[in-house]
Amino acid sequence: MTAPQTIAQKIIAAHCGRDHVEVGDYVTVTPDYTACQELFWPGHKRNLERIGVDRIPRPDKAVMVIDHSTSAAMGSHHHETHRTLRDWCAQQGIENFFGPGNGLRHLVLTERGFARPGTLIFSDEGNIASIGALGALNLPISTEVIVAIIQDENWIAVPPSARITLNGRLGFGVTARDLIQTILRDCTADGRLLQCCVEFDGEGLATLSLDDRQTVLASLFHSGAYTGIMTPDEATLAYVRARDAGRPWQVVRADPGAAYVTELTYDLSEIQPMVTLPPDAHGGVPVEQALGQRIDQATIGYCSNGRLDDLREAARLLRGRRIAPHVTLYVTPGSRGVYVEASREGILGDLAEAGATILAPGCTTCWGYQGVLNANEVLISTQQFNYQGRNGDRTSRVFLAGPAVVAASAIAGAIADPRPLLAEVAA
Repeated sequence: MTAPQTIAQKIIAAHCGRDHVEVGDYVTVTPDYTACQELFWPGHKRNLERIGVDRIPRPDKAVMVIDHSTSAAMGSHHHETHRTLRDWCAQQGIENFFGPGNGLRHLVLTERGFARPGTLIFSDEGNIASIGALGALNLPISTEVIVAIIQDENWIAVPPSARITLNGRLGFGVTARDLIQTILRDCTADGRLLQCCVEFDGEGLATLSLDDRQTVLASLFHSGAYTGIMTPDEATLAYVRARDAGRPWQVVRADPGAAYVTELTYDLSEIQPMVTLPPDAHGGVPVEQALGQRIDQATIGYCSNGRLDDLREAARLLRGRRIAPHVTLYVTPGSRGVYVEASREGILGDLAEAGATILAPGCTTCWGYQGVLNANEVLISTQQFNYQGRNGDRTSRVFLAGPAVVAASAIAGAIADPRPLLAEVAA
C-alpha cells in the first residue's frame, strides 16, 4: 500500500509513468509544455547551437513569449532578440509564439488554455507558479528548459510539499497582495517553505477571485518555495472549460493524510493593508508604519498585479481624482486580453484621466527597462522586486504594495492607506 500523495506528487507521478512517487525521488518527467521568454533566449540559442540541435521533436509543446522587452528601444539589443526568437520559432514550426504586446507568459498560459488542471509545465522562472491557480504545476528549471525542448523530458527531484490553509474573508480595503506580503514576511527568513511545492486550501480560498489566487502564487517564489498550486473549484473549472479547446485535463486533489513538511493557517479577516520596505521582498509591514513617505513614482501591473481585478481596484480609487503633481504613475496591463477588457470597461480611460501613463502589456517598469529612477527617488509599486538599484540609481528606493495602496499613494503623493478613500467611494 502506497503512502498518501500530495497534489505535486500525483501530477509528477502521472508525468513520469508511475503510480506514485516519494519526496526526494529522481524521476524523468515529460511535460505538457515548456515556456520560455526572450531575455534568456540568446543564451538558450547559443547552447542549442553548441550541441548541434537543428530540429526539436515537439514544437507543439513549446510556448515562446516576448514579455520583458515589449518595446525594443533605440540603443538596446532587444529588437535583435525579438527577431532571433521569431525566426527560430518559424524555422522549428512553433505555432505557440507570442510576440510583443501579447502579455506575460503567466497570463498567456492561463488565458490561452495551456495551463489546465493536472498539467505540468516547465519554465525558466519561478513566478510562473501563478498557473497553479488553475491546478497546473509549474516547475522552474532555468537554463535546463532547453533539455525539455530537445528531449521532450527532463529529470527532477520530487519536492516536499507544504500546506497553507486559508479561512475567513479579506476585510475592507485589503487585497490578495497584502496576503502574500504577510506570508512572505512570516515564512521567508526561517526558510520553512524552502524548495517546497506549497498547496493552498481552506474555505477562504473560494472567497478569492482567480486573479487574486494568481497574485498570491506569482510572488510565492520570494519565500524560497519551489512552486505552488491550488485545488480547482467550480469557478476555476468554468474558466478552464471556456479555454481548453478540447484539450485534456484532470483535477488532482491531495490524498487525506498526505505528508507536509509544514502546515500554516491564515485567517483572511486578520490581514491588513501592507507595504514591503526596501530592500527585501519579505520586509512587509502594516501600511501604518510607512504612512507619509514621499514618493516620486508609482507603478501598477506585472505578473503580481496586472490582471483585470487589479486595474479595477486602482480605477475605483483614481476615478474622478488626479494624481499628485510631483508623481509619475505608470500602469501596465498584464496581457492583451486584460488591456482590451479594461478598455471596454472604461478603466484605461479613468486611469489616464487621473494622470496615469498606460504602457503596453508586459514587464515594462518591473525589471527597470522603463520608468527609471533618479538618485534618491522613491517608487511605490506592485512589482516583484525592491532590491537596491532594481529600477535605476542605487540610491533610489522601492516600496512594494497592492494596487489599492499604490493608487491611494499616487493621489496623496506619499504612501497612504487606501481605506479612507475607498470609504468615500462606497458612501
